[in-house]
Amino acid sequence: MHLNNNDIITVGNEKDSNLNILWFHGYGSNNWSFEPIMKSINMRLDEIAYIIMPNAPNVQGKNSWYPLPTKDEKGNLLEDYDGLKTSLDAIDKLILSLSLNKEKRFIIGGFSQGAALSLSLLFQSKYKIDGCIALSGYMPCAKNFDQDDLDERKIFIAHGFEDKAISYQDYEKTLSFLETKMATITKYTGNFGHSVTQDVSDKLVEWIRKI
Repeated sequence: MHLNNNDIITVGNEKDSNLNILWFHGYGSNNWSFEPIMKSINMRLDEIAYIIMPNAPNVQGKNSWYPLPTKDEKGNLLEDYDGLKTSLDAIDKLILSLSLNKEKRFIIGGFSQGAALSLSLLFQSKYKIDGCIALSGYMPCAKNFDQDDLDERKIFIAHGFEDKAISYQDYEKTLSFLETKMATITKYTGNFGHSVTQDVSDKLVEWIRKI
């Protein structure tokens, strides 16, 4: 996976911030789709964050962070761990190129496929990550991360009961997996679909302030 550093959007002032956030959009979308939300969240945080939003590569006409799961002839889900690992390595190279201040807290996060990417990066990144935000996502290739434990990491995870893109059952499976790996998980669920509601934003701002 090749990432274009010239296609990055940033929110906030890197020099004056005390928190760095690396944010990943969802499948088929782009980084501009989250620019208004991230501006609003940072404003409510009194501009304490420097938010970096890269753009996923275009794969067959769709922006995608890693190969999507497919199904075999029996309907079994097939996940491409090698493809995901290639993407994680590319994100690590991106983080290195950003030359972020290591003294500041570092949070990764995203929506939908971006949330899935963030959760997997939390397990396999070479860099110290203090927290992870996963909105309407899932844990990809969970069996490949089964040997890892993340006791000191913090997660904010939110999902809607009405989500038609990534089901609530997928959220429950993800949560069950994560609860075996770490102790500090902040959860929020509600009667919403595949979206970021005002309530989700409110809870997210509260969580960031606490950590």
